[in-house]
Amino acid sequence: MFADPQTLTVNAVAKILQKIDVGHGASQYLLRSTTDEFRLNIRNTSYTDKKRNVLVDRHNVEFVHTVFPVAPSSLSTVRKTYVVIENQQGDTLTDPTYVASALLAWLTASSNANITKLMNLES
Repeated sequence: MFADPQTLTVNAVAKILQKIDVGHGASQYLLRSTTDEFRLNIRNTSYTDKKRNVLVDRHNVEFVHTVFPVAPSSLSTVRKTYVVIENQQGDTLTDPTYVASALLAWLTASSNANITKLMNLES
């Protein structure tokens, strides 16, 4: 189980999110102010890959920043990032961890250069 609270650093500022919900392989954390909110969702599920007839564990972490509208606008700004890691049941936990770590390191290499390229529609 993840600790309560969870801290995520956004632009060098620690955001401390309190656990607001837990159950059925999922939990949710929240930090809300008058101008915005940060929400962290952690989910674990399993499904059967019908083509290969194997069970797969699916792990999803989603981080959402919602900036509340300021008049005259009525639209919130929503920034969402999520990661999905899937591992076949029966596989080691170590090797899928290496694969996930490699992708996250690639995304954040050189001061997030690859994230910036993605956001500029590069492929």
